[in-house]
Amino acid sequence: MTFRFGDVRIDTDARQVWRGSELVHLPKKAFELLVLLLERRPNAVPKNQIHERLWPETYVSESSIQALISDIRQAIGDDGRRRAVLRTVHGVGYAFSADVAEDVPVLTTPRGPVRAWLMTELGRVPLYAGENTLGRTGPDVTEVDDSTVSRRHATINIANDQAILEDLGSKNGTWLNSERVTAPAVLLEGAVVLLGSVRCTFRIARSAASTDTLPSALRPTDGSAPTER
Repeated sequence: MTFRFGDVRIDTDARQVWRGSELVHLPKKAFELLVLLLERRPNAVPKNQIHERLWPETYVSESSIQALISDIRQAIGDDGRRRAVLRTVHGVGYAFSADVAEDVPVLTTPRGPVRAWLMTELGRVPLYAGENTLGRTGPDVTEVDDSTVSRRHATINIANDQAILEDLGSKNGTWLNSERVTAPAVLLEGAVVLLGSVRCTFRIARSAASTDTLPSALRPTDGSAPTER
């Protein structure tokens, strides 16, 4: 995904920031905060949610966030006056206020067979090998159409017979088996995932004729048999 505003271009895949033809250095945490603000624009992101996204289960002072905001402003040429891009919402947090264009990479090859499903009250959500971004809308997003789901809510990455769930700083949170997801977590067959208020059950995709054993990383750990489908 590439975000563009003014003469600035942010490439989230390459993790690079460009101003015109110049590559600008931005520290890792500052880059993650910039992407979070872009994803949640034009809404303000509260400081506690920034803390949860960048420093889960670690205490840092408020000045750490302020330092990252200063790094971002310097990188994108935001002096707060002539070019006010990052808006301070006093008593709340920060918001990205500039007009942004998004360049979404086009998939030129099929994603292959469905590897897993999220079973929801809204229907079955297919999951493929590689990264699956779950959210409310967007051309590169696997849609979960509910008002409590953020535009880019969470990802499920399937590789090497393992599925990893990660929250993307969503407004209403991602939960796995009643525990809030604050760091990448392994999904097992039958796991219950909550995206906002949408309840999902994670299921491995197998053909009706298949009787193959589940990969060990995705096999239930309580000794129960997989649900028949």
